Formats: sequence, structure tokens, C-alpha cells
Amino acid sequence: DKNLDLSFLQYIREVTGYVLISHVDVKRIVLPSLQIIRGRSLFKLNVRDEEFALMVTLSKMENLEAPSLRDILVGNVGFFNNYNLCHIRTLNWDEILSGPGAKTIYLYNFTQPERPSCHESCPEGCWGEGPHNCQKFSKIKCSPQCHQGRCFGSNPRECCHLFCAGGCTGPKQSDCLACRNFYDDGICKQECPPMMRYNPATYSWEVNPEGKYAYGATCVKNCPEHLLKDNGACVRSCPVGKKSVNGECVPCDGPCPKNCPGVDIVHSTNIDSFKGCTIIEGSITILDTSFQGYQEVYQNFSFGPHYQPFHPSRLEVFSTLREITGYLNIQASHPDFKNLSYFRNLETVGGRTLTEYFAAIYIVKTSLTSLGLRSLKRVEFGSVAILENQDLCFASQIDWRKVANSSAHHILMQSNRNESECKAEGLVCHSECASDGCWGAGPDECVSCKSYRLGETCVSNCNSSLGIYDAGDKICKHCHEECDGACSGPGPRNCQKCKHIRDGPFCVRDCPVSKYPQDGQCKSCHENC
Repeated sequence: DKNLDLSFLQYIREVTGYVLISHVDVKRIVLPSLQIIRGRSLFKLNVRDEEFALMVTLSKMENLEAPSLRDILVGNVGFFNNYNLCHIRTLNWDEILSGPGAKTIYLYNFTQPERPSCHESCPEGCWGEGPHNCQKFSKIKCSPQCHQGRCFGSNPRECCHLFCAGGCTGPKQSDCLACRNFYDDGICKQECPPMMRYNPATYSWEVNPEGKYAYGATCVKNCPEHLLKDNGACVRSCPVGKKSVNGECVPCDGPCPKNCPGVDIVHSTNIDSFKGCTIIEGSITILDTSFQGYQEVYQNFSFGPHYQPFHPSRLEVFSTLREITGYLNIQASHPDFKNLSYFRNLETVGGRTLTEYFAAIYIVKTSLTSLGLRSLKRVEFGSVAILENQDLCFASQIDWRKVANSSAHHILMQSNRNESECKAEGLVCHSECASDGCWGAGPDECVSCKSYRLGETCVSNCNSSLGIYDAGDKICKHCHEECDGACSGPGPRNCQKCKHIRDGPFCVRDCPVSKYPQDGQCKSCHENC
């Protein structure tokens, strides 16, 4: 597709993991701003031992232009079977590769594609035609005094600082083109400023006002909302022995909530592993194959396990779940799969990883008639995509902006059941629901209540004859268990009538040993008893 919009590539300055370009048929891939590939995670082919930070394979493109790429910190570079690719072999990859033992691997005959030559102003290799694609040098032509680091000239005094990556414009930490470790307000550092510092005068630790969190290779004052703070770093999940409280990892007070890893697909073999889980560290995906069963086939076309079908009722294991740190992906149909009440206690979807449409909640082509996510309060990051669910009602009536926190993402509602059809069948919010919608038809499915809330149910008033009282803030609560019917407030002293017996102002089950029952009252024993 010659009209494919790849303009987003121009903004990429750094890749923390690897770059994989495979089966690309456009004429040119241009990464004009990419300066550094860190290789913190690497790509590996099953048939080879090497691990790659840059891999280009089976592509018909003629040019890969990344003239600003100056450093690949860890990993190899591979070009496999790209029969039209030009200029790549003119590059001196020793200038770019910094990892120990890193090498460049070519796996095809270059005699045919290497037609165009570099521009006359290029001293050596190039990424493509034109002077802007000349390879830049800041390593192999340095003075020996630079200790195999980077430089901005060939003289002994023109070495870059050791914290620089990819070159520099001067000798200071603030002159680096990119940082080997951490970038902190224009300066490259070995570590971010610690959040706590030791005060030798008071022999104690105190908060460091200059402290910052490590976010990838950058030092920041605050972590992004979809990540957690832990020991001066922004993390996706808390380590063992800690739990998340208000966006920070804190030591558990006693046993920690049960954290369970997410899975690629929920199936009959792994579903029971979620029993008792309160937090999923990762994502949950439920597909048609989850209910139907399927045969797993590996990339080398060998067969893996065969997973048996299971009934949607087994999803009840998710009833204890309160948080998913990644995304919730539902793309499944079954005659008995009508709502997501299995997730009725789910309060938060973190969106630390996202699926299609950058979605944290992705519900597409299901048999659902309602969502039933009555406890859901927050979608921390990512969009909400609910598409092509031909039987689904209620979803479009929800004010999703009260749930989804990220202003950078959208709410996508398309091709679900027509609202007029839902109304004709009475599939509308209960009369006690407020205007911000509902998760289903009952009074316990409201996003918020029009009048009062009793537990999880919306009610018109706190009718004392029903054994409830007005606790303030439009909240009704049940009378004490010793009250027989109505009460005026909390506790056993506000009952209008006692279920068993009254001891002074209090309703109790039995009189204390120093009293005896008479006419529904506890009377004090004689003083000689």
C-alpha cells in the first residue's frame, strides 16, 4: 500500500527493546529521529542462536533510512532475505554496535540489490541517497584516550563523557546526543537522584526534595498514572511481599492479596489457576476457542496440547477478582454467555498493557446482552472499545468518562444492538438509576443512584419499616441484627423494638449474668446474689 501512513515513525527517538521489520513491502522505511536501540529485550529466531536488537527480514523495501542511529547498546544486527534492500552493506556497523561480541549477519547475495551509490559528500557508508543519509562517526575514529567510548573529534581531549551513548557535541554530561543509562533534565547520569537521602547530622533517612523516579531511561518527578511507584522506579507490578496502595507498592500487612499472572487465552487447563485471585498481573483474554476448545499449533507446525471445551459457568472463578493490571479482552459467544457478572467485583482495569485500538477494555463480537461489571470504577489508561455485539444493550447509556481516566484515549461504541430494540424489550436501566447509565437491568446494576444506595442496590428512600436507616450522603444501611424491624440509627441502642430482649438502651440476645429477663427487659439481680 503506497498510501500507508507511516508518519508516526518520524517521532521515534529511542527503542528500549528491539526493532523487527518483517514482510514489509513499502518502498522506504524512514526513521529519521531514531538515535539509540538499547536492546533490553532481544529478538531470537528459533533456528539460530543469536539474539538481535535490529532484524530486517523477508521485506521487499528498497531502503531502510535511519541516519541518526548512532548506538545499539546490546544485541546483534541481522538482514535476512531482503532482496531489494540497498545501501545497508555500505555501513560500518562497528561504529554503531556497542554490545560485547555484537556482530552483523547478512543472509543473502548482495550483488544485485546494491545498485545506487552513496552521495559524493559521504566519507564512507550511507543509509540511502542524498547527503542527509551519510553515516555519522563518533566511535571508530576516536583517539585511544577515549577508551573505546564516543568522541566529538579525533583529538585526545575530544572524548565524550562515559555516560554518553551515540556521540556528543562536547565533553560534559549535558553534551550527550543520548544517554547510556538515565536522562535527567538534559544531563546524562548513572542513576536517578534517590528518593531518600541520609542525613549524617541526625543519623536518619529523610526525603530528598531532588529525588526522581526511574521511568525507562528517563528520570521523572512522578510516574505515569498507569504505572506504580516502587523504590524510586516506575513499575508495572509490585514485587513479592508488596501490594499496590494509591499507586505505590507498600509492604503487605500480613498475607498479601493473591496476585496471579495473566494469560494469553483463558482455556480449560488454566482457568482453575485463577481461584481466589484478587489481582491479575497482566491481561485476560476470553475467545470463542476458550468455550469451544482448540488444538494448539506451534510456529514450527508441530502440535501442542489439545484444550477441552468448557462452560461459561466456570468463569465464576473470577468473582474474587478486584483488579486487572493489563487489559480485559472478550471476543467469545456461547448460548449461556450473556453477561460479565463473573467479574462483578472487578474495580480497576489498569491498562499497563493494551490490546487493539489501544484498548484496556475490548469487547467485540460476543453473545453478551449486558455487561454486568457493576463494581468497575476506574480504567486507568487506554481506550474502551465495545464493537459488533449484536445482542448487547445498556453499554451505550453508560457515561464512560466517569470510569475511563485517560483523556488521550477514546470510547469506541459501534454496531451493538439498537437502543430502540432494547427499549422495546424492556432492556433499559432501572428507574432508580441516575443519568450516568447502568451495567444491566436491575437496581443493583446502576453506575450511580438517583436517590439512595443500600449496599449495592439503588432504592427510592431509607424506609425504616424495612429495617434500614438513613446513614447520610444518600446511603441507607441495615439496622443492627438485634433490632426487630425499624431503627433510628446504627448499633443496638437505636432499635425501635428488640428482636430478643433490651438491656437498658441496648438490644441484646441474652441478659448478662448479673441480670435476669422480665417483660422484655433485663433486670438487675438482688444485691445479695
